[in-house]
Amino acid sequence: MKKAAVLILFTTILFADSNVSGKVFFNHTTDLGEDGINAFNMKRAYLSYGNSVSDDVSFKLTYDMGKNESESAHTAFLKIAMVKWKTNIGDVAIGMQGMNMFKTMENTWGHRFIAKMPMDTYGFSASADLGVGIIRSFGKTITSALITNGGGYKKIESDSHKKFSFHTVYGESKLNQKDGFNIGGSFSFEPYDVDSITVDNTKVMGLFSGFSIGDIRIGGEFDQKITNITEQIISGYVSYKITEKIEVLVRMDQYDSDTNYGLEEASDIIIGLNYAPEKGFRIAPTLRRTSRSFVMTRDEGWYENFEKTLVVNFLYVF
Repeated sequence: MKKAAVLILFTTILFADSNVSGKVFFNHTTDLGEDGINAFNMKRAYLSYGNSVSDDVSFKLTYDMGKNESESAHTAFLKIAMVKWKTNIGDVAIGMQGMNMFKTMENTWGHRFIAKMPMDTYGFSASADLGVGIIRSFGKTITSALITNGGGYKKIESDSHKKFSFHTVYGESKLNQKDGFNIGGSFSFEPYDVDSITVDNTKVMGLFSGFSIGDIRIGGEFDQKITNITEQIISGYVSYKITEKIEVLVRMDQYDSDTNYGLEEASDIIIGLNYAPEKGFRIAPTLRRTSRSFVMTRDEGWYENFEKTLVVNFLYVF
């Protein structure tokens, strides 16, 4: 915790007169079950610095504070450290950068401070990784391709294989900011060692679409991750502005850990409000119902667990 605070303070002082921005995701969660546990939680904190070196070269640096694999809740990670170079063949990005697997879907959902995208939640793809990418537009179609380590920004490379990911979207890619529609897909594959001789591939595919018109925004996606089993996600989300400052939102995710045998399934429902009292500040009370169904053994049948929580989400932007 102290290291994270010192790192953020040092970065803030160093870039005090530059283009610095930040986001903080904070919430209070109440378990509506028998235990009735409630807690304040610092979910994420981002500190970003970006600038242009010339007309064709710019850079961005982002620190991310969150939970690590040892369950430390306030660990600082270097999430983005990239240079973007505008060339005749497209925008070339070099370094630690955001992945291209679900960013368009995240913009359609529009409420990252409330919940991550299902691809991120269920480990279909990291949100950032170290590598090289290129983005190019063809009229209303935006395409991107990345070569990255594959483990994500919180892990170092552990083998000689690389992850290849591709994304294409036709239409408006930022439906949380503009009206329009989109349709597109994402695909990635990454070789991995089965044993000392055999190499197989992890393949991830995502299909998505969405539209925004006036006060309503709707999106949906279908995702699959294929290794020796096939995992699957179906997700849909709707937001509707009832006033200039208040928005109703609903999201439903359905996850299947193995489409052939159905050993584990998960269903997540989020219903709530997004209230924006002032610029850069949001309050979002949400009711969440989570269902986890799994088979202890193939002969014992299904075991099902339900959880209901009331979460009040806060977003600070500066």
